[in-house]
Amino acid sequence: MTMADLLERLPTPVRLRELSVALAILDVAMSPDDDPDDRYFRFEPRDPSGVALASMDNGSGDRYFIAFTKNAVFGWGFAHEYPMNPFTRTPVAVWPGLLDGMPAQFEPLTRDARFQLADTFMATAAFWSEDGHRWHTGSAIPPEGEPDPDGAEELFELILDDRPQAFARFAQDYFEVSPDEAAVNAVYRSKPLDLAILAGLNPDAEYENVRAQLDALGLSAP
Repeated sequence: MTMADLLERLPTPVRLRELSVALAILDVAMSPDDDPDDRYFRFEPRDPSGVALASMDNGSGDRYFIAFTKNAVFGWGFAHEYPMNPFTRTPVAVWPGLLDGMPAQFEPLTRDARFQLADTFMATAAFWSEDGHRWHTGSAIPPEGEPDPDGAEELFELILDDRPQAFARFAQDYFEVSPDEAAVNAVYRSKPLDLAILAGLNPDAEYENVRAQLDALGLSAP
């Protein structure tokens, strides 16, 4: 499947922002002792680029970013082992058509050195919305014979499936902690993180430590 096949499974833009904040909060709650630069999920309410920026980095070369403005959203992901990786082209280049129709306001992000390698925007999948309702993607034609050419389904797994059970399975695998699904659901529904919710997520976490980290990240009020 490609990003084009997955658009109908994306949450609404408003819900996507709520979910992105929730994933960042859950990351801190599940692993409060991790270095901030090593987190799996992050949400920066005021990125230097002028947008709110959600991100995922699995530490193995795959990552995504989702930029939010007041009315628009631009998301992109880079799955390094998939055929639409810019490094499969000579010279290195974004797959043809991948960004066709991308909102012009997000074009500077494609030139931001943080999101480039070899002076090239690193993306295998992208999507966007300008009206707060409909999702769009470019006109890229994937290589023939590749059932999963852009890695989008794996990259955006917890966005495409926002059930608490999906995060609980992920947490068991990645954090080696089994959170209570009701506690995950509370964070997913933007309830402020309190002692009871944190205890359901990670009984070993110190509430004041987690709270201080969320305050520092600007995530106190999801």
